[in-house]
Amino acid sequence: MNIYAKLTFLCLFLVVITSSIIFVFTNIEVKQAYREELLVNISKQAQSTISNIEQFIFSRVNDVNMATKNPYFRISDISEEELTSRLQELENLNDLYYSFSYFDLDRNRIADSKGLSLGKQHSNSNYWIDLENSNGSVMDISVSESIGRPVMHFASYVTDYVTEEKNGVLVGRILVDELISIMGDISLSNDTSRMLEVNLLDKSGKILYTNNKNLVALNSQFPNYDLVKNLAGSRVNFLETKDQLFFAAKQQSYLNYTGNDWTLCISVDKGLAFSPLGKIQNDLLIVILSVLGLSIILALVAANLFVRPIVKLSKNAEEIGKGNLNVDIEIKSNDEVGKLAKQLGNSAQVLLNKLEEQQKTTAQLENQKNEIENQKHQLEQVNNQVSDSILYAKRIQASILPDLASISKVVNDAFVIYKPKDVVSGDFYWFERIRQGRNEYLVIVCADCTGHGVPGAIMSIMGSNQLTNIIYYQNYLDPNKILARMDKQIKMELQQRDADAYRRDGMEIGVCVINLDDLKMEFSGAGIPLHIVRKGELTTYRSPKLMIGGIDGDEREASNMLNKEEIQLRDGDRLYLSSDGFQDQFGGEHDKKFMVKNLKNLIVETANEPLAKQEQMLTEAFEKWKGDANQTDDVVLMGIEI
Repeated sequence: MNIYAKLTFLCLFLVVITSSIIFVFTNIEVKQAYREELLVNISKQAQSTISNIEQFIFSRVNDVNMATKNPYFRISDISEEELTSRLQELENLNDLYYSFSYFDLDRNRIADSKGLSLGKQHSNSNYWIDLENSNGSVMDISVSESIGRPVMHFASYVTDYVTEEKNGVLVGRILVDELISIMGDISLSNDTSRMLEVNLLDKSGKILYTNNKNLVALNSQFPNYDLVKNLAGSRVNFLETKDQLFFAAKQQSYLNYTGNDWTLCISVDKGLAFSPLGKIQNDLLIVILSVLGLSIILALVAANLFVRPIVKLSKNAEEIGKGNLNVDIEIKSNDEVGKLAKQLGNSAQVLLNKLEEQQKTTAQLENQKNEIENQKHQLEQVNNQVSDSILYAKRIQASILPDLASISKVVNDAFVIYKPKDVVSGDFYWFERIRQGRNEYLVIVCADCTGHGVPGAIMSIMGSNQLTNIIYYQNYLDPNKILARMDKQIKMELQQRDADAYRRDGMEIGVCVINLDDLKMEFSGAGIPLHIVRKGELTTYRSPKLMIGGIDGDEREASNMLNKEEIQLRDGDRLYLSSDGFQDQFGGEHDKKFMVKNLKNLIVETANEPLAKQEQMLTEAFEKWKGDANQTDDVVLMGIEI
């Protein structure tokens, strides 16, 4: 057997063995990874869904509980017509509710927002029994006697305004179908063709909600309840049977709401769950076979390449024999062929020393050239990556800024001048329409974070997220408390302590909270003032020169260091909040700052114009002042007409 055949068989053997080992171990890892991903995915969906249900129920219980505090319901001699009108107002305030009813203590329906079953006595259903044993609000899922459909009942006692004695019961109803919007599409890895079976069960195993067409909500017992009733605990628990996978999540207490001891059970047939695995394995096999085929071809090529040096050596020996000393012998192996090549090379080496030195010099220059080209290419790649990252950061930051159209629905008009110094900005604005009880508020925020560019943008995203959390989810509406809580949260997020005087990252900020019912406004700020133009006159409400995220002391001490202004707004008032970027811009004939005095004068001079025209005039004034100079800082200027 010649050397070509030996080399060919050796290469083929190594390729086949290596490919087989890779396939076996990769297949095992793929199975394990897919299984773990599947379990984590469904567990997360189960945890998220039960949490959404709890938050939904907690919010609705609070809705009804807050409604019972309304003085109209607490007046004992209120008429049936007035009650009906107030119930209809409740229904119109929140389109989640199908209807509201008012009962006396004997369960007689006195009034209903839809005029259903008036004067009839309600049966002593579960939520009436629970209400008698509770001092607060209760809820229950059952078939409504008035509309004949499964609904969620939310009930709470109404006490007399004077005597505080119970004089009635307020009941709100939401169709069980609304749970669909809370749960969403629960599927395997976002594949809507492989939907999971979802069942919401009470503590006895009765089905409150199901997407299984063979089961009936409020009329069927969950057939596998004995399997899952002991699974649900403080987290999502998993059970695997021969044919199915079960995931159970227990309803936990949410804030001060103790829950109804419900269980969310998500199940899936194992054949359906692991059906994509077969395709993955087939794809893996195709890849391995393709690699194997390519490797075999390369092995044959490599064997051929091993034989070629012998042929080349023969030709080189022939050329050297003719006196051609420029023959390049490239064979450097240690076998017999390599030794023979070395001997031939040594024979010509003495005569070619100078030629090799020249070749080395040329090679070094070529290497240096290649190195420079590589460095240039690497710098271009780094520059492109940085540019792409900043542009992507700009899109992310733009997504957190609220749509101006949303504030225009509750005020007469509004504008925002938003000019980042670089691609992304350390300034941001934030506004939100908040409902608290029966009152509605408009919260308007303008903030200037330390730094600009990417560092400032990171701080602005943190600030926007903290505002959403504090105002929307923690229900803070006092501007002093909002800023004090933000100071605490930012120091905690950035791990800043009072002793770290050299680390004071944070933001200057102004917060306006407007009661949309009576136009009473509270303003508090740190470093950002509020300007109000009323009938052509400008009034400025200053704020202390503090940095949110850098105030010494705890939350209470920070709140005491802030000033809160209470202002009664009128129709036509114009409110202006601005970072220092506009007033600090260098420009003009003598390259000086624009100054806050000139900004105030410009606002007053353009205050009689429509806001859209005023925005245009302010922008043109800024660009004219800046001229060809670089922008000094990020700019945000908000104008709101009440």
